[in-house]
Amino acid sequence: MSEEVIPPGKIKCFITGKLRKDTAEERVRQDVSRSLVKEYGYDKSDIDIEFPIKMGRAKKRADIVIFSENADHTQENIYLIAEVKTEDIKPSDRKEGVYQLESYIAASPNTIFALWVGNERLAFKVVEEKP
Repeated sequence: MSEEVIPPGKIKCFITGKLRKDTAEERVRQDVSRSLVKEYGYDKSDIDIEFPIKMGRAKKRADIVIFSENADHTQENIYLIAEVKTEDIKPSDRKEGVYQLESYIAASPNTIFALWVGNERLAFKVVEEKP
């Protein structure tokens, strides 16, 4: 059995196995990713990290995206979007708060669930409102 050496300033991604920059937000993302797999039973193969969400002409990266089981990793197949922040960010923060997550959901109409993790942990079921 060989040992893997992770360089200083890096953290190994639980989902992809790739090395990522070791930041406070990255540590939260890795905790959430691990929880989604080990506690909630999602398969690593159905999860993507920093998945690009097309929003008009722009693309924004969602921290964690879970796709419908065994589906192609496309925006149309997103089942759950998780936005992860450090503990000091509140859901009401204008730039980094829940509004950011809402914009990702609006651009991904088949999303069923959303998580916002920061100063608080919030879970949402996406409901389409009829006019």
